[in-house]
Amino acid sequence: ICPREIAHRPTSNLNLSRGSMPIINWSLLLFLCFILFGIQQTTNPPLTSPEKTSQASSSLILLYEALPDTASNIQLQPLRVEPWVLIGQDEASYKTGLIDIDSIAKQVLTRTRGIPPTWMMLDFEDPFFANLDKDPNSPERQATIQTMVAAIRAMKARWPESKWTFYGIPNLPYWIQGKGWASVTTEQKRDVLQRVADAAAPLVAESDWVSVSIYDYYDTRMLVRGSPDSIRGTPESVRADGRAWRMARVELAKLLAKGKPVIPNVCPFWVPGGIAPYCHLIQPRLFIEDQIIPAMEAGAKGFALWTGTNYLIQIATQADDQGGKTKTEDNFGIKEWRKAFTQDYFDGREPTNWNDPQVHRKLSIDTSRSTIETLTNIRAWETKKILPPLTGDLGKEPPPMKNQ
Repeated sequence: ICPREIAHRPTSNLNLSRGSMPIINWSLLLFLCFILFGIQQTTNPPLTSPEKTSQASSSLILLYEALPDTASNIQLQPLRVEPWVLIGQDEASYKTGLIDIDSIAKQVLTRTRGIPPTWMMLDFEDPFFANLDKDPNSPERQATIQTMVAAIRAMKARWPESKWTFYGIPNLPYWIQGKGWASVTTEQKRDVLQRVADAAAPLVAESDWVSVSIYDYYDTRMLVRGSPDSIRGTPESVRADGRAWRMARVELAKLLAKGKPVIPNVCPFWVPGGIAPYCHLIQPRLFIEDQIIPAMEAGAKGFALWTGTNYLIQIATQADDQGGKTKTEDNFGIKEWRKAFTQDYFDGREPTNWNDPQVHRKLSIDTSRSTIETLTNIRAWETKKILPPLTGDLGKEPPPMKNQ
């Protein structure tokens, strides 16, 4: 079936409108009901429930990106992890909304030396996510599905030994009419799940695995009463909404995957998009409680840990006149990463010369250690239900936000 035919055929066998309910596959209906009513109960989900987490695979698939310090690779062996590679969109596609397949293929050759690992991911976000959320009959949405399907088919044809997926698909919104997933009605959830499922179904059908993004965007320490920059709600409601949203993403991914492994993207750093000390390391215990545990309870088969540390160290240690686009990247550029690295790895004392090879070396070793510790913490929870120790910074105002 050509991409154009896929874009015009019904994109999902799910139809949640009451009038069409009798045509639903009943197993899918029961599963979706589990999603809708299960999420409704996640206002205060248990963090240490062996009964639920034991339902996950006895051996999670843990994926990691290449460590900056290659000497640290030996420490990965007992963790039973596998490499994965993220392929970003070509520059022109940000404006055209069309993927240059030749450009993507060249990037695969460059980043993997022509031998990609088993787990590969295509990252097409802007304007692709926005287009997928448009009217089903809009030319933008149809063109987006066509170009994304064509891209992943081309990669699978050229490198069939690898498993390919898209980043962040299906892409459930974090807020529904200004409310979080732990506090909205079942009917509101149904409408959003239907819309997102219809857009994502043809893309998931082409994928070998499914990787929704379940990053952390809201730091509960950012509650400042009366401030427009404060998080909304209470620390408890913020965490409950985040966990419910992550469970909803994983559960919808499972429904569409039809047996393919659902391996969410997780990140040990605070990322832009909410209210948090962007680029800083998340407290390890919160990372496990808020990203890993909800996803496991929802049935995730593993995790793809995004760190990007090779690239981040490169932009942080480059000469100041070579920053280019990274200097102005909103909340995620050279300024933010230097500030975060200073706090997390240099005890708050900024290096006098970021171009010093010793700075590069220290960051390579320390960020590799952070990645290994994060993977270790995931395995410790999976196998022994052990949480990382609670460090002393919880409840305090995040240092990097004071001067912003």
